[in-house]
Amino acid sequence: MRGRCLRDEPFLTVALRHQIGRLALEVAFELRQPWTILFGPSGSGKTTILRVLAGLVTPLSGMIAARDSGTTTTLLDTGAAVNVAAYMRRMPWAPQASSLFPHLTVAGNLEYGGGRRESEMEEAFELRGLLGKYPSQLSGGEAQRVNLARAAMCPEARLLLLDEPFTGLDLRLRSSLVGHLLEWQRRTRVPILSVTHDVVEAFDGDGIGHASHIGRPAAPRTRGAAGQRS
Repeated sequence: MRGRCLRDEPFLTVALRHQIGRLALEVAFELRQPWTILFGPSGSGKTTILRVLAGLVTPLSGMIAARDSGTTTTLLDTGAAVNVAAYMRRMPWAPQASSLFPHLTVAGNLEYGGGRRESEMEEAFELRGLLGKYPSQLSGGEAQRVNLARAAMCPEARLLLLDEPFTGLDLRLRSSLVGHLLEWQRRTRVPILSVTHDVVEAFDGDGIGHASHIGRPAAPRTRGAAGQRS
């Protein structure tokens, strides 16, 4: 894991049940690794799990508890009517499709994400030459770098959520982004949970994570348990 440490206790505990059309999603997992990858086919509920963690979707039932410096914070407990607002969860989400504001430059998008510019972040994601450009002037790989950097600039993040962060990128761009994220994680020590439908990406030996599989699409009942693979 390139020098990053496995935590003795989980920093996030999740159990949720939700219905997505014909798919009954039921998952329970604990996160301990610096970078965990949840993988499965399209339609298996991966993005929904991220959206529930981020506070953008409320499941039929569930519980999310975060541990930080020995303190446990309940972010979601449907049985106790606890549902912490998305902006208070400190779990920035980078969606699969770049969601940059078209009327703002790269610098403006970054300032919106973190409320401030960070020169180290701009260097880590190789953004210095892009700051004055608008999203329409960016290549796909450049836009994805900005998309990830904006999410990573969230103040006091406890977990970075990445939805298919490397989809559609060639191997060179993918390797470059992995390097940027690993450098950012080395500096901030913020864990990452990413999802993918690409088994090769999940197990390709980049050292970026420990992978777990979730369910099948359009099944009467699907169970997924996200743990870690050594």
